[in-house]
Amino acid sequence: MQVALRTVLLQILLLAGSSRLPAEEARINTILAGIQRAEAARETAIADMVYTAETRVVEWEDETRENIKSETLSLRKVYVLGGDPVHNEYLSMTVDGRRLSPKQMQRELAKQRRGGRREGRFSSPFSPDTAPLYDFELMGPHRFEGREVWTVAFEPKQAEEELFSGIAYVSPDDYQPQYVEITPSKLPGILKEFAMSIRFAPVEGFWLPEVFSMDMHVRIDFLLTLSDRTLSIVDRYSQYRLNVGVDPELFDSP
Repeated sequence: MQVALRTVLLQILLLAGSSRLPAEEARINTILAGIQRAEAARETAIADMVYTAETRVVEWEDETRENIKSETLSLRKVYVLGGDPVHNEYLSMTVDGRRLSPKQMQRELAKQRRGGRREGRFSSPFSPDTAPLYDFELMGPHRFEGREVWTVAFEPKQAEEELFSGIAYVSPDDYQPQYVEITPSKLPGILKEFAMSIRFAPVEGFWLPEVFSMDMHVRIDFLLTLSDRTLSIVDRYSQYRLNVGVDPELFDSP
């Protein structure tokens, strides 16, 4: 009797110490497994892709984001091979209404990279490789743009610069994300603010990125402030073509 009582008390303590009930645990595990199956199916089905990206980069006068200091618009064709190597072919670029030559475009891109610009890509927290690094919580079913979705919050078990915290709206029909909001779990020293979001749209049966948005405040101090920039970047993706046979030699060029 005493052994049985101790066992019952231990089970009660374990349940009391857990923030998630067994049914909730099973539900989130089912959703995560579904997301991973959907990602695996997409990676298997899509060997390569080509799409068009229209980008607007706004540098603000200050962090209030009320007055525009400069605006850069660009159009590029993006080649992706195997989901990882990416080659950007810039077709046009204007800065404050002035069209740039190819050499001027390269100088402007180098300037943006020095200022903290990143490409619109991140490692999915749901993949089998990265999921063990995260804690997940099902926030419940919601409606997103008229559709029923699951809302899944994620947060790294240990904060690192390459890991993200955020919320994903996931379709209960095919387990594919519809919209994701993310912030780095740990900001690099020069970044005072950094937030991203990705909106997805259906393309040949798969939900692929349609709009990528990023806001950042970059500040470099060394005895005095060397650089202080507030940027907003919006990428809009369209004209997807899947499995077109992208030439691997594209990715050998610098």
